[in-house]
Amino acid sequence: MSQIRSSYTDSINFYGGHSPLDLAQQFGTPLYVYNETVLRQRCRELKALSSLPGFGVNYSVKANTNPVLLRIIREEGLVVDAMSPGELYMDQLAGFTADEILYISNNISEDELRNAVRHGVLISVDSLSQVETLGRVNPGGKVMVRFNPGIGAGHHAKVVTAGKETKFGVSPELLDDLFAILKKYDLHLAGINQHIGSLFMEADGYIAAAEVLLHLAERLPADVLEKLEAVRAMTAPTDVLPPARKPFAIHTSPRRQNV
Repeated sequence: MSQIRSSYTDSINFYGGHSPLDLAQQFGTPLYVYNETVLRQRCRELKALSSLPGFGVNYSVKANTNPVLLRIIREEGLVVDAMSPGELYMDQLAGFTADEILYISNNISEDELRNAVRHGVLISVDSLSQVETLGRVNPGGKVMVRFNPGIGAGHHAKVVTAGKETKFGVSPELLDDLFAILKKYDLHLAGINQHIGSLFMEADGYIAAAEVLLHLAERLPADVLEKLEAVRAMTAPTDVLPPARKPFAIHTSPRRQNV
């Protein structure tokens, strides 16, 4: 087995004085190695994006449910998303409380919605039919709604999760229909969010989609929203990028930080 490393991992001492071969021989394979210092630093960079009251960062647990990593992320002050009963369990195992967990659902059953309601977490739904279903399951409760900003991004068409070609999210044009369903079941719209895609490294999509969501929020009654997730998306870790690519630059301009 060759000593597989990169100039980047060497430059930050990613393996902590060990080599991939040493670690594989000690722990066996397959082996996934994470650097705690890098993880904590990225959490802090994201937390430092804004000093505005109420600003926070959600970690999507579908990226990795390892309880040790989740505890580190919790220690750094992030909150979490969950997309299944299993992820919800792992969040709670790591010490996250109900008010620190957002249940992001996509076309799920009434039983799964009831499970989330029993755990007291805020639930996000991504279609009018799911708002109806949640209304039947939890009338008088709270709901977060995922909108489609009409802007998507991703390294491949199959991971673009917003725009005209995707099924995800409620169109802003259906806002009146949404409020009719909310009124029917006495649901409180506690937040709005969006997800535009995965594994892209350019900031333009983030900014454009965030502006759409902020303009949508301006159309809502002032006392409606408790939470607004400007952009939900994932980017590639630095060590898997081609040599010519640079990491996603979080602190690149005041405009990005103030969105």
